[in-house]
Order: sequence, then structure tokens, then C-alpha cells
Amino acid sequence: MTVEQGRRERAAGSGNAGPVNHPSPLWRTSRASPVSAWRVARLHLGSGWRMLLAVGFGILVAVVLVATVPLYSILVGNVQLQATLYGDDPIARDVEIQAPSQPLTPVAAQRLDTAVRPIAARALVALTQPSITRYYSANTMLVVALRGQPLSSGTNMGLDLVAYDAAQAAPHMRLIAGTMPQPPGPATASGAAAPADLVVTQQMAQDQGLHVGDAVLVAQRGNGAHQIAGQVVGIWAPRDVNDPFWNGRTFEAVGTDAGIVYPALLDPQTFLQDTQFTGLETREHWVYYAIPARFNTGNLTSVRNGLGTLTNQLTNALQAQGVSNVLVLTNLPRDLGDEQARIDLLSQPLYIVTVQVLGLALLFVLAMAGLLIEGQSNEIATLRSRGAGRAQMLASYALLGLLLAAIAAVAGAWLAGWLAIALIDWLIPTATLAQAHITTAYLGGLATPAAAALPAIGGALLGEGAVVIAAQRAGQLDILAFRREQGRTSHQSVWRRYYLDLQIAVICLLAYLDLSQFGGLGVREALGGATSSPVLLLAPGLLLLAGALILLRLLPYAVALGLRVAARRRGATGMLAFAQVARNPAAPSRLTLLLALAIGLGIFALTFDASLTRNAADRASYQTGADFRLQQQAPEPGVVDQRIRARLAALPGVLGVSAALRFRTFTTFTQGAASVNVLAVDPATWAQTAAATSWRADYASATPAALMAALQAHQWGANDADSVGQTLAGDSGHPIFTIVSQTFASALGLKVGARIPLVLGIGSNTTFVVGAVVNDFPTLYPAQAEDGFIVVNLYDYLGALSATSATSAGTFGPNEYWLKTTNDAGQLAALRQALSAQPPELDLAHVVDRRAAETAIAGNPIAAGMRGQLLLGALIAAALAVLGSIVQSAIAARQRTVQFAVLRTLGMTLRQLTRVLLGEQLIVYLFGLIGGTVLGALLTTTTLPFLQFGDTTIDPTQVGVPPLVLVTNPLTLAGFYGALGLAFVVALLLAATYSGRIGLSQAMRLGED
Repeated sequence: MTVEQGRRERAAGSGNAGPVNHPSPLWRTSRASPVSAWRVARLHLGSGWRMLLAVGFGILVAVVLVATVPLYSILVGNVQLQATLYGDDPIARDVEIQAPSQPLTPVAAQRLDTAVRPIAARALVALTQPSITRYYSANTMLVVALRGQPLSSGTNMGLDLVAYDAAQAAPHMRLIAGTMPQPPGPATASGAAAPADLVVTQQMAQDQGLHVGDAVLVAQRGNGAHQIAGQVVGIWAPRDVNDPFWNGRTFEAVGTDAGIVYPALLDPQTFLQDTQFTGLETREHWVYYAIPARFNTGNLTSVRNGLGTLTNQLTNALQAQGVSNVLVLTNLPRDLGDEQARIDLLSQPLYIVTVQVLGLALLFVLAMAGLLIEGQSNEIATLRSRGAGRAQMLASYALLGLLLAAIAAVAGAWLAGWLAIALIDWLIPTATLAQAHITTAYLGGLATPAAAALPAIGGALLGEGAVVIAAQRAGQLDILAFRREQGRTSHQSVWRRYYLDLQIAVICLLAYLDLSQFGGLGVREALGGATSSPVLLLAPGLLLLAGALILLRLLPYAVALGLRVAARRRGATGMLAFAQVARNPAAPSRLTLLLALAIGLGIFALTFDASLTRNAADRASYQTGADFRLQQQAPEPGVVDQRIRARLAALPGVLGVSAALRFRTFTTFTQGAASVNVLAVDPATWAQTAAATSWRADYASATPAALMAALQAHQWGANDADSVGQTLAGDSGHPIFTIVSQTFASALGLKVGARIPLVLGIGSNTTFVVGAVVNDFPTLYPAQAEDGFIVVNLYDYLGALSATSATSAGTFGPNEYWLKTTNDAGQLAALRQALSAQPPELDLAHVVDRRAAETAIAGNPIAAGMRGQLLLGALIAAALAVLGSIVQSAIAARQRTVQFAVLRTLGMTLRQLTRVLLGEQLIVYLFGLIGGTVLGALLTTTTLPFLQFGDTTIDPTQVGVPPLVLVTNPLTLAGFYGALGLAFVVALLLAATYSGRIGLSQAMRLGED
């Protein structure tokens, strides 16, 4: 074949798509020569390396996503687990084994120790510290004499004997006087045993006037003949009452019905020698101190099973020695079980977003692989005409995809660990990580490349599958079929032929019907059904896919309509733009699908993030009720109430005070009594103090001011009694005006005006009337009582209660005070300091701080981790849409160089050519933008209501209260759309610049050797 013949043949096979840009020796292969898949792959690699880079990037994104999300979820779960373990008291996470014995002799104690330690070691050695605390205790004994003087018959004083090893306990003790207890000494000359060394607490020494050297005589309760003579050799106090060494023992005196009981320490040998009394129960204790860092989400189930096995094995082993009721005291099984269930449940939103982003990444791979194949379609058609088979075409692209997937798998496994740790450091507050004792080394030990290997391989295989799917048609076109396809696309997509979009839409409808019937995350958590929901996991992604495919089905109709409109207007640029999209819609459809999915996912992620932020603030406000809510030790009656109110109003930063009384009562007018929570508020001050902070318009149809005005208007008076001593409020003629929850009204079939007999605290019925029905009321949760809650006037309730019983008059009052405060940081700090001091005159039991609660909710690892995943998903969606639009524009311009050159030669100016390109791009961008926005709004409104949930900082009965409100952040949405708009402009400029640089002669020479 001559050079001229070769040129003519290449010119004949070039078509309108442009000639081959990068000739290869493969072109000189005759029809009879074998063409290997590897040689074809080398051709593709040489002529389309830029597109291969884009395909490789898409596969890498998919791999990193697939590998990062499990690691990230593991890290978030472990941060949450560590925060829970370190936030608990040591007694909750440590393991204490108690073996009772009657009596506990030295031989019996050693026998028990020999039986317990091997069994406990097998279950706990990997989770606890090597050092174990072993000590003994006994039932309370009666103190019969102090300093040699018998106690009076009216004195009831007990002593709890506890025996610790002195060398082990001394570092944790503050010895105020004397020495540590010593082992028993030799018997006296008369044969009597020497007094036992006792170390008493500083509290006992102060209360009873004891000093070192004083004698103490104790006897067994019910058997005074069995006595122990002791002598005070030391006075002590714990160095730290919260020291984990003591495992919850406070060593404070305890007041009981039998009198006051003090603890006292003695030497273990003395304890075993002197407590051999018939009927006196003694116990041997082993305390194993947990190492929280040894617990992770991977071993929670095995730890729980191991603790259950430990209890069974100890019970079986000690029963053989006559010991029953062995106890394994720890909260670990319950806490770890709850934590595992909560992590499994609340990690679902992470996977919901991940599935969508992963699908978008795979679609990007499909789009880039499709563009790669379209860019090489001329070469493919020529190879097919020269004898290359379909299998060779498919195998060549499969080899390239496998090469890219292998590189992405290796790189992705390393990047996933680094990215997961970086997200934890970036998104979870430093204070939360410090509280959980989380270090980079701890995270690095969990997020290793080996831990990400399997997910990375899975993601790589998904990317390879996308390349293979895109390459299915690579071997179907010969040179003639290729020319026909370039003129007008005749191939119809599989999803369009078989109406897969409509089938997926039907599946989505069924899935959301299932969710509406059985509930989403909130219902599952509240009911304890903390199991994964495949429906909830797949439904959002299927909805997004179905909507995008339906959008593509509508694209030809929209383009045809635009073409008819453009044909009626002057100028050819608009008509050319619509005509190009109508004749060859494959590439525009691909980009439209990518844009619509990216925008829909971005809107969903950003709206979910904004809603989570709003929900955190709403939850904190709802559970607090006001800026501060003070819970009292007991109800504060009359003058005490007024004095506390005045004292609170004088605190720094306090702008308002409102009193309230919270209690639980029972309904009695139906079969069986049902519980109901009652909140009695001061209607004159509640709205001004609490409503501005905690009220939301969807809680009730009426405003809080109107509700309080109604309570106040129907107030009968707190102490307005008639001549026979009965109060007006609460009798049959003057029912107490009541605001009831919708749950209460629905459960009892009540409407406004219905009367309700309720039992007050002293057991008598009082008449209430339904004045209003509300959905929610701050601090009240319908699921916490069988019949929900009611709200009444504080003074009506107190008046009715006082009239019911003369003994109640003047003894009841508010047990909560709600404060409205300034936002000034200095005054808030002073207020917090004043309340933390708990001045006795305020009688405080607990302080609930709205701002602190909001910070705690926002800093919860799972909530923070979810927000990070959402922001990351929106960022990836925008990045893929930007990259896809730029690559699509560049490739489209490159493929149409001959067409552009001919149009320029025929007289079309660069400005007109740019307008044609602008029209084509605007058709795709506007359709994708509008369709993606509609998809995002649809996905948000249908899915987010099923994703409202709580976290480990709240009770499951509080989940979904208040309901999650869908909100958007205009700034973040504007930034998201701005980034996409900027990308579109850049893509247009690239295409216009490329098409404007090239002339007809240059285009015709592109295929020459």
C-alpha cells in the first residue's frame, strides 16, 4: 500500500468525527494479522491517556469512598465508645467479682481465690490492668462500746468492716493520724487475743470524738456474744473520693433506719481471723480495672459474650465449693450492648449518603469511560473493519480498567486511612477527643491500610465493572455503522427500552410506603429495634436514580420543543445548538445525568447538614425549656419559694425567673390507671421566660402567650376556699384548665371541653378540663408516660392540693425554676460559677444549661461525624460535576474540530460559534440544574423525616422530639451553585478557545502521518 493510498483510505474512513490523532504501527497490521487485546490496549493508552487519567480519577474516588466510609464509621463509633466509657463512673466500666462465704476463713478465702482468678483471667486479661484489688467485707456490726464505755441503749451505731492490703491501699489514702493496720499480734498473757487494729474515717473520728488509741467494741447483730475488740490505730480519708481504686466506695457514713453506719479498715489477716461468726455473711472481692482503650467496636460482641460466660463459669465453679450467689458487678454488658445498637442504627445515615456518593462516582467512571470510547470510536471502527473481534475490544478496555483499578486499590487503601483520621481531627471537637482520650496513635491503630484493603478491592472491582459496562458497545461498530452513528444516534439505551426508570420509581414508592408504615431511625431507636434497615439504606439512592432517569426521558421532548421555538426566531445559532443535542443526545444525556445527580445529592447533603445543626439547637432548647432550668432537692413552699425567686433574680445575667412544679400522676376515669406527666407552670411569667428560647410554632396552633393567657384567665385562685373549707379550683364546679398533649387526647379520646379526674399526690381525685391540645411542650416527652403529658396552672394545682389535705397546706411548692439570661459571656460565666457552688439557700439538686446542652449535642461524635460525611458528600458531588462538565466540554470540542473548522470556513464568526456552544451547554446545564434542584428537594422532603434520631446523650423516649425541621443554609447553597456555575463558565471557555484556534486546513491535516 502506497502512502497516497493510505491517506485516501484514512480520509475515507475519517467521517465527520475527525481523523485519528495519534497514528500507531498497529494501523499497518493487515486483516490476516492477529491483533492481541494487549496491543489494542496499548493503542488506547497512547491515543487517549488524558481520558484514561479522568477514568482513573473516578475509580480512585470510588475506591477511596468505599474504603473510607467503613473506616470513618469505625473511628466515629470508637470515639463515641471511648467518650461513653470515660464519661461513666469507673464502677460502671470496671468488673468486680463478689463471692459470699459464711464464714470466710483463711482456708476458704484462698480456695475461692484459687478458683476465681484463672476463670477471670481468661475473660478479662486482655481488657483490664494487670493489677487486681482483692479485699474483704462483712455485714454491718453493732458498736456496743467506745473508749471502754458502753453505749446507751438508744444509740444505734454500726460499723462496716473492710479489709484492704495495706501496701496496695496506702497510696490512695491520706493518713491524718496514726499508722496503717497491722496483722494480729500474739495473744496476751491471759490467753485473750490482742485488740484488732482499726483505721477509722475522719468523719467518724470527728462525729464520735475518737483519737488514736481509743478502744472500740463491736458485736454481731442479733448475737451479742460474738464480739470483736478493736483499737483505733489510725484516722484517714481517701485522697480522691472518685479514685478508680475504690471502685465506687465513698467511705462516707450512711444513715439507715437502724442508725448511722461508719466504715472501718483493718488488716486482711485480722479480718479472716476475727470474723468467724455463725450467721455473719462475709464476702471476698476481686476488682479488675478496665482499660477503655482496649475496647473497640470490633470486639464489643465478644466482650459481652465473654462477660456472660464469666458469670456462668464462676457460678458453676463456686457452687461446687458450696458458694452460691456469686456476683459479677459491672455495667459493661448493658452499656456495650446499648452502644453497639446505637452505633449500628445511627451509622445508617452515613451509609445512605455514601451509597449515593458512591453511585455518583461510578456514574462518573461510566461517563468518563464512555467519553474515552467515543473519543476513540474512529479507531475502534477501523480496527473492527480490519478484523479485530468484539472480545478483543472488550478485553483491551478491561485490561486498561484493571490496571487503573489495581493502582486505585493500592493508593485508595492508604488514602482511606489518612482521610478518615483527617476527617476525625477536623470534624470532631478537640474537647470531645480529649475527653475520650483519643490520640493519633489510637486512631492510626484502627485505620490501617490492611483494615481498608477489602473495601478498597471492592471499590476497585466496582470501578472495573463500570469500565467494562461502558465498553460493551466498543466492539459492535464497524466503519459503516460508525458513520451512521455519527450522523444520528440510532441506539437506544437499555434502561429506556425496558422502562427501568419507571420500575425503579415503583420500587421507591413501595420502599417509602414501607418506611411510612414501620418508621425510620427515630421509631426504631425508640422501640429498641436498633437494627439496620436495607429499605432505608437503598430507598434514597433509588429515588435519586429513578428521578434522574425520568429526567433524561423528558430531555428529548424538551429539546424538541426548544428546537421548534428556535426555528421560528432569526439566526441559526439557537437552532444549531438544539439540533446538535437532538441528533446526538448520548453525551448531553450523560452529562445531564451526572449534573442532576450531583446537584440533587448536594442539596440533600447540605439541607441535611443545616437541619442537623438546627435540630441540635432545638433539642437543647426543648430539653432545657429556658436558658437555665434549676431542679430543686424538694418542693419549695410559700416563703421559701419567694426567697429563692428573689435570690435567683439577683444573680448576674438573670433577666427573668419562672417557677414550675413537675410530677407524675394517674388517670382514673378509664379501666386501669395510666400514668401521665404533669407540669404546673406560672402563667404570668412562663411565656416571657421560656417561650422566646424554647418554643416553636409547630408545637401548637396557639401561641405560648395565648396559652398562658388562657391558663391565667381560668385561674380560680391558689388558696380561695369557701365557708366549708373546700377550694374552688379542682372541684366539680370549678375544674382546672388543662393543656394536654395530642398523645393524651388521642389515647383517651378527649376533645376540648372534656373533663378529666386525676389523682393528685395524696391520692384524691381532682377535676381537670381540657382547654387546649398541643403537639409538644418544652421539657415534656409523650413517650415517657403511658398517656403523655398535661400542663396546668401552678397556683390552681397548689390550691387544690392544699385543700385536699390540711397537712399539705404550706408544704408544697415549685420544684423547678426556669431562668432567662443575657448572652453576655462574662455574666454567664459568673452565673455558672454561682450556680456550680450550689449555695445552700437555693437548695439545688441539678442545673440544666441550654448552651452547654447544645454544645454537648453538637460535639457528640456520631452527630459531628455525620455532619462531616454530609459536607464531604456535597464536596465530592460538586467536584465530580465540575470535572465531568469540563472534560465533557473539552472532549466534545475536540471531537467536533472538523465541524467547527467547516463552519468557520463557511463564514461563521468566532462569536457565533461560541454562541452555538453556549446554547448547547446551556441546554444541558439548565436542564441538569433545574432537574437536579427538583430531585434534591424531592429527596430531602421524602427522606429526611425518616432520618431524625437521637444519640447516646439522651433517653430513647426523647427521640424525634422535637420533630426535625427541614431548613437550608442560603450561604452554603449559594456557594454550591456558585462553584457549579464557575465550572460551567470554565468548561465553556475551554471549548470555545479550542474551537476558535483551529482552521479547516489544520483540521484536515490532523490525521496525517
